[in-house]
Parts: sequence; structure tokens; C-alpha cells
Amino acid sequence: MTQKRNSLLFLSDILQEIEGIESYVAMGKQEFLQNETIQRATFYRLQTIGEAVNKLPDELKAKYPDTPWRDIVAFRNLLVHRYWRIDLNVVWAIMDSDEDSIIQLKPVVQELIKELSS
Repeated sequence: MTQKRNSLLFLSDILQEIEGIESYVAMGKQEFLQNETIQRATFYRLQTIGEAVNKLPDELKAKYPDTPWRDIVAFRNLLVHRYWRIDLNVVWAIMDSDEDSIIQLKPVVQELIKELSS
């Protein structure tokens, strides 16, 4: 018998993966571009985030309409289904840009975790 996961578990997964990505960003762009292990780990983390976001109910995501939920899932699909088209500079920008970084998702996820935990 399979057990259905709840939103709090998916949000915890997202938070954990964002924190892992933060550790890669701290190593710097050059390390990311030269280290295939970090690249592949990043791809996995981004895939996990996208899959977990996809599993969140629409009502929950609607509380944060400015969060690019659809883009996060779309990028996950690109990583999985069009992996040969991945540009490492684009991945780095997703990790480290000031405005559109996946790390900007962290406070939203933390707030949702707080909401669901109370």
C-alpha cells in the first residue's frame, strides 16, 4: 500500500534542496562550471524541487502568485526531457541571480512550512 505524502513533506524537500544549492553557490561559478559532480548534483536538486513544486496543491501555490511556480516545474521538465540542451550558464543564473534565483524561493517555502506546521 502506498502512502500519500503531504504538502509539508514536499515543502521540506524543497527547502533541503535549496540549502544544498546555496552551498554550491558559495563555492563560486568557476567551481560549478568546472566540477561535473557539482553540476550533476545541482541538476538533481533542481529536478527534485521542480517535482516537489508540481506536487503542491494549486490552492497553496495561489497564496504566493508572484512565485514562478510554473517556471520551476518547466525547468525541471527541461532537465529531465531535454537534458542535452542544458546551458551551464543558465543553470548558474538560476542558482545565483539576484532576482530570479531559485534561492528566492526559500523564504516562501519557509513561510508555507510555518503556516502548515501551526
